[in-house]
Amino acid sequence: MDVFIEHLVKKRPTGKDIFLKALIIFGVLVVAFLAFTVGLFYIGALSVFLVAGAIYGAWWLLTGMNIEYEYCVTNGDMDVDKIVAQRKRKRLLSLDCRTVEEIGIYIPAAHEHRNYDTRIYACESEKDEGSYYLVFRHNTLHNTLLVFNPSQRVLNGMMPYLPKPLAYQLNKSLQEAASAEEEEQAE
Repeated sequence: MDVFIEHLVKKRPTGKDIFLKALIIFGVLVVAFLAFTVGLFYIGALSVFLVAGAIYGAWWLLTGMNIEYEYCVTNGDMDVDKIVAQRKRKRLLSLDCRTVEEIGIYIPAAHEHRNYDTRIYACESEKDEGSYYLVFRHNTLHNTLLVFNPSQRVLNGMMPYLPKPLAYQLNKSLQEAASAEEEEQAE
């Protein structure tokens, strides 16, 4: 039986993202002010086009900060794509689940001092408690850390293709999380 599972995660804006958005809006306001006060005397009606261009550029930049990540699991192969403003898609990586060396709940302090050739954060937030990590060897990315927010379906779709000790470890942690959630709901 073929397995095909997709999951989409929207990246939450960071403080840096909010600062950049405010800076872009401030820049448009400055351009509009200068165009309508000084520009009308020197370039006349072209100042309207200058303001329209600044507004369009700001819209393009602001919507370009809306990022989503899509995880696709197909028969043991996992693809991670980055979607920018629902207008551009870029494949971040493709991996075979059989090559995964480690999997678990992501704790930033545990990976802070480890050496990875590539770190890919395809998650809502790097500090999110619901994030998982994968460590695997890749042909071009070499020793890679992937931090992501999979759904239960994505994890279950990957499990049969993971090496047996990892699948057992993942299954055990999922059962512990489910029992903790049940206890929390019972209270």
